Amino acid sequence: MRAVIAVLVIAGGVPVALLAWIGGVVLADRLGLAVSSEQIFTGLLALLIGTIVWPLALRRLRRELWRRENLVPAPAPTRGDGLLRVLIVICGSVGILVLCAPRDVVAAVTGIWAAVSVGPREDGILLQLVLTLMSLLLAAPALFVTGYALRRLDGQDPRRLRWQERRNWYTAAAVAWAVSLGLGLVLSVAALLTL
Repeated sequence: MRAVIAVLVIAGGVPVALLAWIGGVVLADRLGLAVSSEQIFTGLLALLIGTIVWPLALRRLRRELWRRENLVPAPAPTRGDGLLRVLIVICGSVGILVLCAPRDVVAAVTGIWAAVSVGPREDGILLQLVLTLMSLLLAAPALFVTGYALRRLDGQDPRRLRWQERRNWYTAAAVAWAVSLGLGLVLSVAALLTL
């Protein structure tokens, strides 16, 4: 069933993406904007990754992490947690757009990558290292706070499950955002080099 859904999404998504790209080029031309077609394409890629891929990756990773650690369903977040999470998802989407769409940023990332790259075979390992370090840096504050709270709670304390769920969500958010950003930058660089 998932394969059928994936085929339908791709079969429907590719024509819609091409129409959006062509429409963006025509609209930019009509408005007299000095925007290249590859920049419109990278903007669309960044929009797709920031608004669809990043939230879906976060949701899936959060569920998988919770299932590995707990047999009970995850508790619902409090209203404050929910608002903070919505804000984090919105900021993450904007961050992906800001870092993956502009041509200058993508060109700068390409230059930095070329300077630190050891060789084509090692680029994948270097990318994994960078994404892992970024995930750890993003998750570190939440892991510190939730770890401190969990150490102070008794093993039978009902609040313990809520703190575990918080740790789970923020860890998943950090990893999903870093991977989504990496995907967006890789696709933007590929579009910049090939278009």
